Amino acid sequence: MSKRQNASATATLQAEERSKVAAVSGKGNADQPERPAESRGGVDVDGDADMGEFEDAFEDEIEEEIIVEREEDSDGVEMLGEEDGDDDDEEEDEEAAETKRQVYLPGDQLGEGEVLQVDNSAYHMLHTMSVQWPCLSFDFVPDNLGNSRSMFPHTMYAVAGTQADRAYKNQVILMKWSQLHRTINDDKNDDDKDDEDVNDLDEDPILETKTMRHQGGVNRVRVLQSYQSPLTATWADTGKVHIWDTKKLMNAFETPGTQVPAAAQQPLFTVASHGHTEGYSMDWSPDGRLLTGDCGSNIYLTTRRNDTGSNFVADRSSFKGHTASVEDIQWSPEEASVFASCSVDQTIKIWDVRVTNRKFALEVPGAHDSDINVISWNRKSSYLLASGGDNGDFKVWDMRKWASDPSGRSTPAAEFKWHRKAITSIEWCPSDESVLAVA
Repeated sequence: MSKRQNASATATLQAEERSKVAAVSGKGNADQPERPAESRGGVDVDGDADMGEFEDAFEDEIEEEIIVEREEDSDGVEMLGEEDGDDDDEEEDEEAAETKRQVYLPGDQLGEGEVLQVDNSAYHMLHTMSVQWPCLSFDFVPDNLGNSRSMFPHTMYAVAGTQADRAYKNQVILMKWSQLHRTINDDKNDDDKDDEDVNDLDEDPILETKTMRHQGGVNRVRVLQSYQSPLTATWADTGKVHIWDTKKLMNAFETPGTQVPAAAQQPLFTVASHGHTEGYSMDWSPDGRLLTGDCGSNIYLTTRRNDTGSNFVADRSSFKGHTASVEDIQWSPEEASVFASCSVDQTIKIWDVRVTNRKFALEVPGAHDSDINVISWNRKSSYLLASGGDNGDFKVWDMRKWASDPSGRSTPAAEFKWHRKAITSIEWCPSDESVLAVA
């Protein structure tokens, strides 16, 4: 028997022995059924159709053992067999695939066969969920669990409004996300994962929902950031703004099986000041005053008469000054009577609700070369205001330097042209004055 035949026979016997061991342990047995991945399902408290579910990114892997066959040439030098050559090819393919990977930038067009993949190392926590109908807007609901929390798992509350295919199918969805564990980085080795990482793998996030019927699609949702009275306002495409008592629905989460009274699923108040003109801009002041701006350039103020939130008065006279759709509104974080607005007319305006003639106090004409979609007022440095335009640029304004030019034009403190499509969301970090998120 030649050396090659001897090596081949030895490899065959080794393979047979390993197959017997694998059959006993269940590892690497092709006939053994694969265990299905655990699903992360949503829990609908109301008994409606399942509103959504979380996805499980971890599945059991089947280990395989590869028998490498080697041979020697006439000089006794060991040569790689066919399997080794295959390994080299696989390594080359992996290197080629790695070379093709690149960071996705907003506006990039995906080529045929290209897909977006999440890099978990970029996140402390990442969970994916879906709901029955698309949601154009959502907001977080304040709770009593504390700010800047870092201990896992997390519990969070959010409210969203749907854009269903029929007006009567729309809903306001209050969601409780619980048992949210931190994301485990894909590039961690088994030795790098600590006990907490391993335990996280077996914990499924939980989604609970409460729903309220909503007439018409929901253009925007805003929640009054008060734990004692987290009122929710929804801008409907019917031209109406509805105010909801979110607190009663949140209380129902704490007692399993609690049925929400029918009266609690109806709006506390409906703002009819805009007539049939729909809009998108809306913001709450800390004391419960609501500003709403429509596509007809009008801004209206709705005031809460008492702390219970059951009595509102909507103004019939509007704040006039914009000449096109009002896209966003922000109350000042420092002055209780001051707010800012931006518009399709490419201006940013500053207003004071105490002014009886409803005229703006200050403006920046031509702030962008396109529609201004969003603004955000810095909570730590109240003289900084950020804005995002339809042409993909966003700017930071130092309001202390506004209107220094006799023409009324002002220069931004910073301007960024990183995005390639419209900016539809912008917000300063609540705890760091130098950080903002742009989408």
